Amino acid sequence: MKSSNVMTALVDIFISPNKAFNGLKEAKGWSFVAFILLAGILAASMFAFYNKADPQYLIDQQVAVASVDATIAEQKMIRQSMEQTIDLQVWFAMLGGIIGLAVINALMAGYYLFVSKQDPEANYGYGAWYGFGVWTMMPMIISSLGLLILVLTASTDQISQSLFNYASINQLLIGLEIGHPFYTLLESLNIFSIWGIFIAAIGLKSWTNFTFNKALLFAALPSIVIYGIWTVIALV
Repeated sequence: MKSSNVMTALVDIFISPNKAFNGLKEAKGWSFVAFILLAGILAASMFAFYNKADPQYLIDQQVAVASVDATIAEQKMIRQSMEQTIDLQVWFAMLGGIIGLAVINALMAGYYLFVSKQDPEANYGYGAWYGFGVWTMMPMIISSLGLLILVLTASTDQISQSLFNYASINQLLIGLEIGHPFYTLLESLNIFSIWGIFIAAIGLKSWTNFTFNKALLFAALPSIVIYGIWTVIALV
């Protein structure tokens, strides 16, 4: 079975990813619509956050993170630099987030194209794999909607940037404080990125003759390498 149009695919990707990827094989323009939706909701959540957050409180939080081992003089320089750019942060966050999605997906498309060569019958080009990658990012829509709800329902404007990582392994399970060697690593690892790995595995199995275990290995490999290197650096 396969999704019949882009709207059903946008639902199927969450409840029946195989149907979405089967439909995507022959679809035209679906991935563009998905990317626009993803980018729009991401930008909306960023705008809502920075529009509500107290700028001075944000600066205090950012200085605390950026100057863990800094001297008093260095902390002053960091604060001055952040105060000068505070009004631009919302645009940096919105545009940077969207550009980041496009660049990361460009790299992942090349990776998917490379691993697909292990299946001689998988004849999809780079453009097809770029579209494929967009759909593996769809859990970010749920993540951004969750952030938007948390911001809009917050009872105060003193909201921390750690709210961006509300679904991180650190905040949900571990609870490490700023300054711990594994704090940033565990803040970046979240349930939505893990969800995306499983969606990518289902997609790879749909588009190739890989077994699910092989598809899951290839889907998870980039994260395994990145977090493996990150762990070694944190331990040093």
